[in-house]
Amino acid sequence: MRFTEKPQRTDLCHDTHWCPGDLCSAKANGLYCRVKFINVVSAALSIMASFFRFRVFGRVQGIGFRPRIYVEAKKRALSGFVRNAGSHAEIVADNKESVIEILKTLPNAEITKVDIDEISGKYNSFKILESTKTSSCFGSGMPADTTTCKECLKEMHDPKNPRYNYFFITCTSCGPRFTAVDSYPYDRKNTSLKDFEMCDSCREEYQNPENRRFHAETIACEKCGPTLSLFVNGKNANVKNPILETANLILKGKIVSIKGLGGYHLACLADNTNTITELRARTSRSNKPFAVMVRDIKMARKITHVSAEEEKILLSESAPIVLLKAKRKMPVSELDTIGVMLPYTALHILLFDHIDEPLAMTSSNRADEPITSDLGDEQFAHYVLEHNRRIARKADDSVVKPIAGKTLIIRRSRGFVPMPIELETKSPVLALGGDSMNTFCLAKDEKAVLSRHIGTLSNPKTFLRYKQEIESFLKLYNFKPKIISCDMHPDYNSTAFAKELAKRFPAKLVPVQHHIAHAESCASEHGLSDYAAIVCDGSGHGLDGKVWGGEIIVNCKREGHLQEQVMPGAESAVHYPKKMLFGILNKFMNAQEISKVVEIAPDECIVLEKQVAENFNCVHTTSTGRIFDAASTLLGFCEKRTYDGRPAILLEANSTKHLDFSAKTKGNVLLTTPLFEYLVENIDIDKSRLAATVQQYIAEGMYKIAAKYKKPIVFSGGCAYNRIMAEHMVSKGVYVNEKVPAGDGGLSFGQAAFCALKQ
Repeated sequence: MRFTEKPQRTDLCHDTHWCPGDLCSAKANGLYCRVKFINVVSAALSIMASFFRFRVFGRVQGIGFRPRIYVEAKKRALSGFVRNAGSHAEIVADNKESVIEILKTLPNAEITKVDIDEISGKYNSFKILESTKTSSCFGSGMPADTTTCKECLKEMHDPKNPRYNYFFITCTSCGPRFTAVDSYPYDRKNTSLKDFEMCDSCREEYQNPENRRFHAETIACEKCGPTLSLFVNGKNANVKNPILETANLILKGKIVSIKGLGGYHLACLADNTNTITELRARTSRSNKPFAVMVRDIKMARKITHVSAEEEKILLSESAPIVLLKAKRKMPVSELDTIGVMLPYTALHILLFDHIDEPLAMTSSNRADEPITSDLGDEQFAHYVLEHNRRIARKADDSVVKPIAGKTLIIRRSRGFVPMPIELETKSPVLALGGDSMNTFCLAKDEKAVLSRHIGTLSNPKTFLRYKQEIESFLKLYNFKPKIISCDMHPDYNSTAFAKELAKRFPAKLVPVQHHIAHAESCASEHGLSDYAAIVCDGSGHGLDGKVWGGEIIVNCKREGHLQEQVMPGAESAVHYPKKMLFGILNKFMNAQEISKVVEIAPDECIVLEKQVAENFNCVHTTSTGRIFDAASTLLGFCEKRTYDGRPAILLEANSTKHLDFSAKTKGNVLLTTPLFEYLVENIDIDKSRLAATVQQYIAEGMYKIAAKYKKPIVFSGGCAYNRIMAEHMVSKGVYVNEKVPAGDGGLSFGQAAFCALKQ
């Protein structure tokens, strides 16, 4: 917490006052005329007193900040007020030390800065004032949705409590925030709860300073709040207990769509192979792992290994999906990990009162399409557990992966958005990210706000949603960018939209190379301006027009990379990695030899050989992801990419202990052809050890090159989630992304950071 005291002011009240009329020239010169001001208001001076004004920045909205300040101020007999003031909270009180003491002991608040100045005023008591009308609330620290707190759960399970078994129990410490906000400041009238008139009982709690729901904007109860219904084939079944009926359907092997905080989940038994197969067919996710929701840590430990640190993450108020080492194979995942989350709403917890098994949970939409939030869009399940609280803003579940004591964010959404991240920038920047795993970012002053996870912009529905979300954020924050940043790829939808926006505002258009943006995302997180970066990624448009993806970046300049390899068929080699493998092996083997090592028909090998020889529809790449894809295919783990990163992820999932094989470099180029020569020569060795060797080889080789520069090293890009590589980097003291995704979900932050650096 940073306290900044401003010099004592010479005016005598908390608004700017000038001499009335043209009594002196001070007004024209922008100065205070203290003598004549005193003459005008001398009658009022006797009743004015000295007060201190605190401007409190950080996470100060949606957490019961004002009620807690009020209660603590009353305990200390302070006079003054507290209120929301757009980008910050404002406190005025007659005792500076007491307020500082209160701020230092507040639970939940994450205060980043406090400005203090002395003013004059007259206050006989302490009050909560109405929020100020402001044109900006940017960086106010409005919290993300949080999991139901222990106090609410205790009440919910108490038969004597008015909110016994109520699915929408919340307080000042928990419940929907971002997904319920229509506009700022965070007051009930600006949320989707405004649709529900408080009953007398709730209103009494809301207005009672001694009650823990004092000014809880989402306060509700069974009499006045949101209600539940079970829909069957689009019609309300009018059942007495929708949660119990839903549980019974799930236990019978049915798939039920459940409306949560930020959208709908499709839920079913995680161990029911037939139901999971049906779920894959409905959502077009043939191999993609599904997350699993468990009732508690005990249930999590039945299916996964859970360390003390991982338990802490599972139990955190953000309640993300945590990738954990699996104890056994389950139909939800082909990997050695399972994405596990705990129930984060009262509704989910009440469901587990009737179910004693893990549940598969996946967003109710087809692959690459946006998450759904309206009943009319629920086409994937005959049964829908619906509540009538309008979802103001959609949000997928967040996903994290703990590695080597670090928590890497794979998908940053519910539980994290819209919490700001520190980033100093002179001009307002809107960064649009890339076309895969998209997020966008708004940055100005000392803050950057990332959007929730959007998805793949090549899908028309997702691209439309992306544009709507950007417009919504610009309106929410009254944000007028002076700089629009985007990826350099000329064919990205995000790039095209950036050009439109740059003309509309108008604003300066700044394209940023894909891997430089990755490097900047990590360097800026850690406050580094002089650094070397290892960026290992799938693919990105390079400054030379080629496909990059294994780069050494030093202060935004490319200084090294993986050896270039050919991709026969260009983009098709991404989806069918045998083509990528052929391009690599063709450097030291002929078509006939390759067909004996890889399951490629001899005729197809001849065609591919000719294609490479003639450089027809081929591109050259330094991509780490393509190296992992080719190795995964060679070792028999994956032949087809059915979801993003599948071959590389399966390579990691099937790895054990690496073999000793030293990295081969030529200048600042890490050679990858010798790696595949080694794999072919030793193909009969334990393939799980060969798999580990591939990842260790790249990690050691790239670190070796980056270390030459004697600078702090950062590691980013989609392959930074690889456990073997990340563990090696962390062991060497390399910095990794912890606040934003290392993959393309963090590109927008990196683009904004690049623009901030160049201003």
